[in-house]
Amino acid sequence: MYRVTSSHLGPDARRTRPGSDLMDRGELSAEELTELLDAFVEVDASDNEEFDPHLVVGGRGAKLIIRTSRGRLQVYDVRDHTQPALEMTVPSILDRLDHRDETRNPFTPEVEPPLPTAPHRGIAVTMLLVGLALNGYILYSVFYVESVNKRVDVKLIADADEMRSKEISLAGTYATGGKTGDRVIVVDPTGGVRFYEIGAGGGPIDDSSDTYQVGRHDGTLCLTTAQSGVVDLVGETLVYYRDVYARRRPGSATEKG
Repeated sequence: MYRVTSSHLGPDARRTRPGSDLMDRGELSAEELTELLDAFVEVDASDNEEFDPHLVVGGRGAKLIIRTSRGRLQVYDVRDHTQPALEMTVPSILDRLDHRDETRNPFTPEVEPPLPTAPHRGIAVTMLLVGLALNGYILYSVFYVESVNKRVDVKLIADADEMRSKEISLAGTYATGGKTGDRVIVVDPTGGVRFYEIGAGGGPIDDSSDTYQVGRHDGTLCLTTAQSGVVDLVGETLVYYRDVYARRRPGSATEKG
């Protein structure tokens, strides 16, 4: 079974619903999800551009954000939202949600175990492998940071009324949790945004403020800030530097910072 939530979609998933944001569709079977996705690709292109309808689907092995473009399905991983969308078929999406392991090719030849080596050669090989591992880790760290910090091409919302509507609907407090060390983003409806971490006493630390504008990149609604990068909107959550920030209700602990 797959847990499904839709945004700006009618019950049949073929039409958008401008006045309705999130709809919890509950748990669907593989057949029901297939039928839903087949209907989703029929969304009108102009409505798709204006309202950004999408599905958030959770399975045993993955949680995916699914959008449609020109009759095709574009898929993002919620846990790795900095990666570009992948165009996938319905069977491929189901397979990704189930996270099925690839079976070993029976025609792959068996690898023979290495012959015993002298002790001094074993030490040399070990030192070589350690050096390669360290170099690999350094390269991974550099490219990981570059990929996370990479500036995306954001298209700002040009219509003033739509911009104001988005600012009002996005306003609120979002957090990775409510414990010490969790991070909080506060979005106000006048173009300001605040970032901080929950300290040991429950108060804010590493507190900073910035300004934002609302736009889209790759079909994703986002906040583009003056100094803090891009914050993506996924359903009722924000995704920032690969961390997911859930929206908090007024009066919760993170609202008191």
